[in-house]
Amino acid sequence: MLFFDFFYNGTYGIFTLAALIFMLLSTFYAFSLKQKTGLLYFLGAFLLICATSLLQANTQYFYAHAVSVRILTLVEMLLVLTSSLLLITAASYILINKPLNLGLRFSFISLGILVVIYTIFIANNADIVSNIRQILPIIGMSYVFLSFVSLPKFWSKPGIILASFSVAGFIILMLYPIFYENKYPWYLTLILMLTMGLSYILMYNENLKSEISKIKAIQKATAINIKNIIKSSPFPIILSRLGDDTLIMANNNALKLFNLNESDIYRYHFKDFFVDAENRKLLNERLEHNREVHDFEILVKTLTGNTPFWLLLSANVIDYNNDVVLYSAFQDITSRKRHEFVLQSQADRDPLTSIYNRRYFEKNVAERIKQSHKKRTPFAVFMIDADNFKNINDTYGHKTGDKVLIELASVCERGLRQEDIVARYGGEEFIVFVDNVDPSTATMVANRLRKTISDSIVYSDDKVPVSFSVSIGIAPSGISDNISVMIKMADDAMYLAKQNGKNRVEVYDKELIEKIKLQEDSSNTKQIHPVFLSEETKEISLLDGIENSILED
Repeated sequence: MLFFDFFYNGTYGIFTLAALIFMLLSTFYAFSLKQKTGLLYFLGAFLLICATSLLQANTQYFYAHAVSVRILTLVEMLLVLTSSLLLITAASYILINKPLNLGLRFSFISLGILVVIYTIFIANNADIVSNIRQILPIIGMSYVFLSFVSLPKFWSKPGIILASFSVAGFIILMLYPIFYENKYPWYLTLILMLTMGLSYILMYNENLKSEISKIKAIQKATAINIKNIIKSSPFPIILSRLGDDTLIMANNNALKLFNLNESDIYRYHFKDFFVDAENRKLLNERLEHNREVHDFEILVKTLTGNTPFWLLLSANVIDYNNDVVLYSAFQDITSRKRHEFVLQSQADRDPLTSIYNRRYFEKNVAERIKQSHKKRTPFAVFMIDADNFKNINDTYGHKTGDKVLIELASVCERGLRQEDIVARYGGEEFIVFVDNVDPSTATMVANRLRKTISDSIVYSDDKVPVSFSVSIGIAPSGISDNISVMIKMADDAMYLAKQNGKNRVEVYDKELIEKIKLQEDSSNTKQIHPVFLSEETKEISLLDGIENSILED
């Protein structure tokens, strides 16, 4: 038998055990191979062959314990038969990665059992038993050898070549006792077992290289496909490296959009085209969270132009040419944004004067007051009303009145800072929010504004110069942070300016305003006829004194 000398000598047995462990570890190391099932069956067969050799090496022990020759021989033959079946099954899995046909397995087992029964219990011939014991493993090993050499591209795979060489070596060692009486060196079997384990390692490494090559081929094909998709896309597309933001690819539409040359794109970064750095920061935050964004609006510019334009961005983080890149597709929405701006302006601005309307003022100033409160900066609200505006309309016509309102709004916008808010509150009333001013500064600004307005002139349709003036009421901060209350305070202060002679500025004074209103109420009461002040006033009817009979007639 193959390992008879190994198990007959205890020293050799240690080497055999070490070689078996190496084969076992190598088999599981190569467990990702397509032929892994075949290698496991081969390992099982090999262990059974070793078990048979161990049984033969200790026959005297079993005889000494009254185990009959026939029973011992039957066990050996069954082990040999099973190992041969496992070898043939291993060959099937190695070659076609499928188990041996069920009918063939049944036939082999049935025939093998019949042969075993015949040789042991009927023929009772020791030479036949010995020959079958040697021939069956040789047949199984031959199938394994043929399966290895029949694999595709056999000569280009060193691991499979080495495995075939090892199996061929086992076959030769099994055939050796049939033709020669002397024993072969014990270390030959050890070498073959080690080379068999080494072949598994080589096969695994070859398979790993093959998988890496396939992955690289797939990556290359994917990169080519992505490049073709980008080039043929009707939308502008840019690829930028995620690490340093460098542009690495742009299709023709993107080159035209950003006014770039294809040979120069590597000099630029994606962030170079953003007008608003905060917009770019928000985009990065969303990409870090989701690795993709859709319908993200960005304001961009070309590197050679000063006119910004709007784009709708959809971006994904992808793998491209062994690098992590940002795939960005764009849609020009500048015309849409202009249309939105027009609609928003129509909603926020007064159609006659083009300044903000009351709705915009109340909404935005409420937020500005909150900001001023947080920063602890003072502010003021002006209520401006054109003096004697009805007389202008009655004297010169409504067109001239409209010119007065337009000029008044224009003077207010020119005379105030860009961050101040001017709005038409209604009719001939205008309202202003002035930030970061104390009451004295607010009064100075309002008086300067009042004087500039009073110096302004518009012309009627008859070319008659028309001058006009305004009364301004100031509501300083510190009394209330409510916008409605602030407007009411400014309106009361403007009312005070009207009462004090018009074309003047008044700061909100609660006591003075209440005193004037009280006087007005008292004055209005004196003008009422005494008869209406009597609590017992009778109702007077035109029918008093007329008899009911007359009415009935």
